[in-house]
Amino acid sequence: MKLVIILAICLALFSAGCMEKEDSGGAKDSAAGASEPVAHADTEKIKVTITSPDAGQIIKGDEDISFEGSAKGGEGDLSYEWSSSIDGKLSTSRSFKQNPAELEKGGHIIILKAMDESGKTGQGSVQVEVM
Repeated sequence: MKLVIILAICLALFSAGCMEKEDSGGAKDSAAGASEPVAHADTEKIKVTITSPDAGQIIKGDEDISFEGSAKGGEGDLSYEWSSSIDGKLSTSRSFKQNPAELEKGGHIIILKAMDESGKTGQGSVQVEVM
């Protein structure tokens, strides 16, 4: 008997989620009030990946190191901004080189933020140690 009641409740909940309602203008909408699916869902989010420096890397010396990353998604051209939790803004290029001697010593969280033409953003980060 319990199984029958559980199945009836599940069926009722499933049916309620699938029902459509009609607004005063004659348009149909789901019972949950969700909007229509977006045709280009892959452009909704911007996925940002930092490829250099590596997470956990120890940065030291006088030779420039590469800061490189990539971003996928969004609409139109992307703009970039690199920053450090200690030194603040580092660059607005997709990739750049930095001399470690010009960075404060300590544990930095390096952040790459990408923004598309419509204002959508995404970001990636790695933690490094500057010595």
